[in-house]
Amino acid sequence: MTRAACVVFVVAALLACERPGGPEQTRRLAGRALQGTLAYPRSTVVSVSAGDEAAQLVLTSPDSVDVVARWFVNALGMNKWDVKRNIKDQSGTITIYAEQNKRPLWLTLRANVGGPGTTYTMIGVIPKDSVKS
Repeated sequence: MTRAACVVFVVAALLACERPGGPEQTRRLAGRALQGTLAYPRSTVVSVSAGDEAAQLVLTSPDSVDVVARWFVNALGMNKWDVKRNIKDQSGTITIYAEQNKRPLWLTLRANVGGPGTTYTMIGVIPKDSVKS
């Protein structure tokens, strides 16, 4: 999947989700928080949520945690994200923290329970200038 297709996938995933109080508000906030991020190819959206300060996108992939994590580290670097942390804990969960122009992105990747694949969470902060007071 090309970089453009991955970005389109993230935007399409955000457009398909709803937020209590208004699906348009959820889409707008999640789109702002995760603008410029990439989803791993062949991922499926599990859920999207957004508040006034951050948004979370949960996806699943048939590939292993290590394969997905390696892809993210490479893809983020190629897309001007600075990977600050890439940590694997004893349970096999991988946490990646990256920044782009001081904008944070958190990724948490875990093996699926009861089957192959990975479930991962992307969390981004909504830029303050994009939220109406």
